[in-house]
Amino acid sequence: MARTVQEIKKEMTDRWMSETIIREKYELQEGASFDSAFSIVSIESILFYVFAFSIWTLEALFDYHKKEVNDLVDELKPHSLRWYVSKAKAFLLGKALVAGSDLYDTTGMTDEQIAAGKIVKYAAAVEKSAVVYLKIAKEAAGEPGTLSVDELEGFTAYVKEVKDAGVIVEIVNEPAEHFRLQMTVYYNPMVLNNTGQDFSGVYPVTDTIKRFIKELPFNGEYQNVKLVDELQKIEGVVIPELQLAETSRDGQAWEAVEAKATPYSGYYKVYDENDLILTFVPYETVSN
Repeated sequence: MARTVQEIKKEMTDRWMSETIIREKYELQEGASFDSAFSIVSIESILFYVFAFSIWTLEALFDYHKKEVNDLVDELKPHSLRWYVSKAKAFLLGKALVAGSDLYDTTGMTDEQIAAGKIVKYAAAVEKSAVVYLKIAKEAAGEPGTLSVDELEGFTAYVKEVKDAGVIVEIVNEPAEHFRLQMTVYYNPMVLNNTGQDFSGVYPVTDTIKRFIKELPFNGEYQNVKLVDELQKIEGVVIPELQLAETSRDGQAWEAVEAKATPYSGYYKVYDENDLILTFVPYETVSN
């Protein structure tokens, strides 16, 4: 891991200050530090900073290169779930694979054309009962969304070509699962009112819940405690008491969340304002 510029500079200046000839030439007192002897805008300090910054840049580049190589090696490992995710995101709509391979010939295509053709923006692979479930989604209006019938047909044909022989791959291309909750919020009346609105007209509790659900990683695990932790950061919220959180694949049959849950489709969404049943109660301090 690259050292900081300050660490590199200090190591250089400590060694420099330890030289007898330097102390004699600059008439430095024994034990004097570089920072006490030289101003930050002195030519010596500036030169050491330039040298330290150059070394830091080189070390940072080596770190980046190492990470890039490790990531590439991990992605190229066949039979790994990460490999399936990488292949899903490499799908190019409207482009055929090179015969006998799992790669595309993109000669003559611009970077913009390639980026536009890679419609699978979100992907996750999980294995259950010897079946690889490949969850996918494209991006629509800044949010995950399902592939169209034609897009899914092309992607399915692509997966059959690139998957490992003998491996059963089940493609999951479903809309966001429904999320709803019931909560009592004890609030400070000096900051919020009984509808959860602050005095600038914003509804911070409702907005935070929606943002929390929206920003979960694709196929990431939702946890009740983490949502409560996030709500506790809001000014004016004293106690966010979660009574019930539920999820549903179709908006009809609901299942209670017992501490945590992972969406089958890969992502959740609050479809309706009525799905957030929030009761706001003013918090009163009991004095003895």
